[in-house]
Amino acid sequence: MDEVSGDHPVYLDRVDGHIAVANTKALKLAGITVATKDPAGGKIDRDDSGSPTGILRESAKAAVVAVIPQPTHEQRWKALETALTDAAQWGITSAHDNSRWEDFQVYEEMEKGGKLPIRVWEWLPFNASVDELKDMRGSHPQADLMLHTGMLKGFMDGSLGSHTAALLEPYSDDPKNSGLPQYEVAKLNDMAKERADAGFQLGFHAIGDKGVQMALNAFAEAEKDAREHKVKAPDGGENFRMRIEHAQVTTPEEIDRFKTLKVVASMQPNHLLTDMNWAEARIGPKRAATSYAWKEFLDKGVTLAFGTDYPVEPITPFRGLYAAVTRTSEDGKKHYFPEKRLTIEQAIAAYTTGSAFAQFAEKDKGTLKPGMLADFVVLDRDITAVVPSKLLQTKVLRTVVGGKTVYEAN
Repeated sequence: MDEVSGDHPVYLDRVDGHIAVANTKALKLAGITVATKDPAGGKIDRDDSGSPTGILRESAKAAVVAVIPQPTHEQRWKALETALTDAAQWGITSAHDNSRWEDFQVYEEMEKGGKLPIRVWEWLPFNASVDELKDMRGSHPQADLMLHTGMLKGFMDGSLGSHTAALLEPYSDDPKNSGLPQYEVAKLNDMAKERADAGFQLGFHAIGDKGVQMALNAFAEAEKDAREHKVKAPDGGENFRMRIEHAQVTTPEEIDRFKTLKVVASMQPNHLLTDMNWAEARIGPKRAATSYAWKEFLDKGVTLAFGTDYPVEPITPFRGLYAAVTRTSEDGKKHYFPEKRLTIEQAIAAYTTGSAFAQFAEKDKGTLKPGMLADFVVLDRDITAVVPSKLLQTKVLRTVVGGKTVYEAN
């Protein structure tokens, strides 16, 4: 990178956001030198002499990110407008979003100006203080069906692609590495209890089986503590609907705990189309057999909520539907435990009723019947009747949110 960048700082993030590479100028601006120690939950890759190579994993990225100029208000607006337009064109009527607070404030401006095309349920940062979180929650009406804040997003680990997902046993293709857990367990559990006691839903990114274990243990502690303090779930009920985002590598025992703890498995089947090229090499055949385990979750009675993880993967839900019902590469040549595929009805339910339940919104959306929000799409084919390969060519003819057409094909 130095050979082509000269004195310009360059920082390139991997698509999943868990690993990055910086050139020498960027490292210098960030104060990363041979003497810099790895931060908690992060790793600075080094050459044989101990000098940083420029590859930064997880929290090690923060020092460089901190010196990158923040986008202007105009740039934030344009970026969000582009993403929202993309969502509407692919038939997305509601999004669970993990953006910065400044982005949420742009959403508010869009809503006031009548320019918010789809419903947005904004996640808040788990690491923020409880007082900050309460202020953010209280700043916008929770009853607003177009836009409001929701669960707290925390990260237990990284990703398989970056070799940073936390595993109970080392990586099959990197035997000295078991990933990078992002929390010390006691601190995580204390933070989870404190935030659940404040009435927040918790949603934890966990891709490796150790990350999943950390999340499940924290949820169990948090719910127990909340019940002892007679704290109700965000909807006033008893089910806190804690969520694990991704849950890509799980053990059978962990899947049982999802059911016992009533934890939602919030997963993105289209990840498999990307990951199947190297997932088994990362984790070996035994762990691979219980990875991307949508069917196992459903068979155990666990609530399954599907999404896309955009912009890590394309926002189209039809690619995810294809992945869920085939577990086959888009060219039809590679299969990943195809016996664990779902039916099209199960996959559609995970994208609709499952995702509505995961955000306490099943009384308003997720199905089409009298009294529900008029959010629906018109497609160019019956996706319950076509052969699976044809799902990938599905086109949206019209997207309607609250009875208003927000996208119509030419």
